[in-house]
Amino acid sequence: MSIRQEILGIPDALRATLTGRPEFEGLIRRTRLGDGPIFVVGSGSSYILGLTGVYAFEGLLGQPVVARPALDFRNYSASVLDARSVVLAVSQSGESTETIEAARAARSRGSTVLALTGSPTNSLAKMAAGVFLVRAGEESEVRIKSVVCHQAALGYIAVLAARILKRPQPEVEALVEEFERLPAQAEWVLTHLQDAARSLASGLRGLPRLCVVGLGSYYPAALQWALLLKTLNKIHVESLQPSEFGCSLDRAGSDTGVVLVSGSRCRPRKAIYQLINQPRKIKAQLFSVTDVNDRELAAQSSVAVLLPALSEIVGSTLAHTLLDWTAYEIGGP
Repeated sequence: MSIRQEILGIPDALRATLTGRPEFEGLIRRTRLGDGPIFVVGSGSSYILGLTGVYAFEGLLGQPVVARPALDFRNYSASVLDARSVVLAVSQSGESTETIEAARAARSRGSTVLALTGSPTNSLAKMAAGVFLVRAGEESEVRIKSVVCHQAALGYIAVLAARILKRPQPEVEALVEEFERLPAQAEWVLTHLQDAARSLASGLRGLPRLCVVGLGSYYPAALQWALLLKTLNKIHVESLQPSEFGCSLDRAGSDTGVVLVSGSRCRPRKAIYQLINQPRKIKAQLFSVTDVNDRELAAQSSVAVLLPALSEIVGSTLAHTLLDWTAYEIGGP
């Protein structure tokens, strides 16, 4: 399967994954995710996906969530586990040795081990107490659809957990509806915003230095995009923490492109925008992927791609889809 076909297949893969809602809800009820600490472990891009779980679960359930690389988790964190702990092991293939060993260490401490993975029959799924199944379908070794669908699944699971374990909240019901519309929104982005992605790619192509900054829930999507750019286009990309943005902006020259990934409903956006709006000369070229209500960031950007206005947790997946297409365009279709 070509990279182009894989990206265009994201909406259908999202539809297939989100049809797992009854199974997701059943597993949430059986596991009682709200009872104890939640650890999310994975390796490589799956660890980055775990960061999505931190933002989603902490923001919606209001309890601590720890994302750890699988190797570090096994060597440093397993000793703090007990029978109340829930470990969510993320592995797209389900065959990551480090993640399987981390899950085995957690199980030996009496913790509940759940798997977020792409097959019910892989090694990780077989040893887990329950499986959140991601139905990404056939794909290349780059696993573009899988990464987007795992990100969406983590957010959706957190929303469903909040819906089941907490009192009814209108904002949570609104998030459920947003997730149900997400596949159609992704399809719209890939149909109607190809020219916008092409313009963004044209502005970034050939820049000697490229930095990407994702705010809040957009941070894991920005990290995944940086990995994809390195894989597809052999581009050197720096993935910056929002806290690093100010110092990097001061040092950046005109040969640097800075891509900000955010949305009008992103909680930490104001702190970053204060840096952009300070009365100083910014030499770097600013680009943005945000939404139609985020006029402040768009006005400061050389090129801004404006997505539908959504919550942070859903909007980050939509931004991820647009960024994947941009990575494809940078390499030249």
